[in-house]
Amino acid sequence: MPQVSLYIDQVLYMEIKIIAEKKNTSISRVVNGMIKENVENSWPDEFFDSLGTIDDETFDVPEELPWALDSPREII
Repeated sequence: MPQVSLYIDQVLYMEIKIIAEKKNTSISRVVNGMIKENVENSWPDEFFDSLGTIDDETFDVPEELPWALDSPREII
């Protein structure tokens, strides 16, 4: 597993240490969870504001296919 060194001030370290003690876990696990919360599945704040705003003359809406061409499905 990769290792990362972080340089943080004493106050932040103590806050993380208290959280780890309360959760009865390691500081590493607490920091790992904090990083995941802020990285995984996150989009930039402006991402959804930009949807549909690009004016592109080369974009063509494809023709909708008839449902008759859909594959047969098993009823469950």
